[in-house]
Amino acid sequence: MTFADRQAVLILGMHRSGTSAVAGAVNLLGVAPPARLLPPAADNPTGFWESPTIIGVNDRILRAAGNAWYDCLDFDHRCLTAEAHVAAETLIMASVMAEFGSNGVLLVKDPRLCLLLDLWLPALRSMQITTASLLVLRHPCEVMASVAQRDALPAAFTAALWLRHVLAAEHASRGSPRHILPYESLLRDWHGALLKAGQTAAIAWPVAIEAAAPHIAGLLRAGLRHHHADASARQSIGAPLGPWADDVYAALLALSESPDACQLRRLDQVREVFRDWCRRHGREWSATLLAEHAIQSQPRFDVPDVWRETAAALAQA
Repeated sequence: MTFADRQAVLILGMHRSGTSAVAGAVNLLGVAPPARLLPPAADNPTGFWESPTIIGVNDRILRAAGNAWYDCLDFDHRCLTAEAHVAAETLIMASVMAEFGSNGVLLVKDPRLCLLLDLWLPALRSMQITTASLLVLRHPCEVMASVAQRDALPAAFTAALWLRHVLAAEHASRGSPRHILPYESLLRDWHGALLKAGQTAAIAWPVAIEAAAPHIAGLLRAGLRHHHADASARQSIGAPLGPWADDVYAALLALSESPDACQLRRLDQVREVFRDWCRRHGREWSATLLAEHAIQSQPRFDVPDVWRETAAALAQA
């Protein structure tokens, strides 16, 4: 395999959407994880499959715009200065080289990728690494319940974060190899779901699905799922976020079956009205809900000093 033959499998999705289960299965299919991984935790006993270094890079990019993963409703990568863009690309490239070395098929996972895909895709292309995006789709009500249990965030706020993450990831991944993978499909028929994901996103799994089957079956046991949707977001949190979340989920679910220009237009319409809502209300609404919230004291990841210095020097060049 030459350097130009490398491929990054990007696992995208809002926090608590089943991305770790997908990443674990993808790893069993031979996709190489980062060299350093977050340790498993009580809320994710099979592991996160995330690199603290890559998280640190993404956190630093978001902080440069005054944002965080939980405070991102008004984030817009286009507002970053030219110098910040150069620094971001430099840090992304440094993290990929540090975490993956010469591995051929790379497992890149961090929910922050949803917000930063417009920066990651060009950086990977500049490294001659092709990409395949797997957008993991879980019912917004299940995500709301899971995030409430883990982070004690209000349901409406999580719905807004869900919309911000999935709409950004869907739009940024258009035009490049991708597959929308419903979490429900993975748990119901993981063999068919992963086979279709590989075919749709042009991923040649290094390990045959049949060879990995016993291990994947053990990983994706039913007990991993603790929350089941029993209502729509429309019923749970009302307008405007509930109807938007229901529309986006329905459109993405349809797109997971086959391409559909009507569903893309439907997503564009919601994204436009949601973006306008975020411009008018997002910053003030977030500040009110996050005031003195414990989530703001979450540990922050960072990058090595030499990376920051190199990125700063290149940005000024």
